[in-house]
Amino acid sequence: MSYDLLRQMEVIRLNNGVEMPSVGLGTYKVRGYETVYQTLDAALGNGYRSIDTASVYLNEEDIGKALKELLPKHGLSRSDLFLTSKLSPRDQGSGAEAGCLLSLERLACGYLDLYLIHWPGKTGWKSDDQRNPACRRQSWEALEKLYAKGTLRAIGVSNYTAAHLEGLLATCQVVPAVLQAECHP
Repeated sequence: MSYDLLRQMEVIRLNNGVEMPSVGLGTYKVRGYETVYQTLDAALGNGYRSIDTASVYLNEEDIGKALKELLPKHGLSRSDLFLTSKLSPRDQGSGAEAGCLLSLERLACGYLDLYLIHWPGKTGWKSDDQRNPACRRQSWEALEKLYAKGTLRAIGVSNYTAAHLEGLLATCQVVPAVLQAECHP
């Protein structure tokens, strides 16, 4: 994709008014500082302004370090980027707020544009475990709290089914701005 094409790429206005680029760089399996640096350098140089990572990708710290060097190189500031990360399933429930704050620390940024619950269940629990609904609710409440503080500009979910969404919508104060779903054409 050329830089000119990316500059003209439309943005999506989320339900809270935050604008999200319609095209972004996914960083799953992009590991090691040199690889992260080269990938982000090429992406930023070609006009990408949205970067998607997750705690479980094990690259947040390298992304944070690379961006510290690359943003000035490309004449950009943090506010020029749309940075997304995701809550690890191991941090679901009572560990949700701490998990998010750890992602912020690793990424070396004061806020995230979008933060998602990565998976609708906790690590080590079966998908039909009776504890999952309460765990999802507790995780979402932690995200709502950080959203209210301005630490997260938008919040959402990933890999949720219709039933998971219905359960969330029945109890949430903040409606999810995004459902990120894997799709293979």
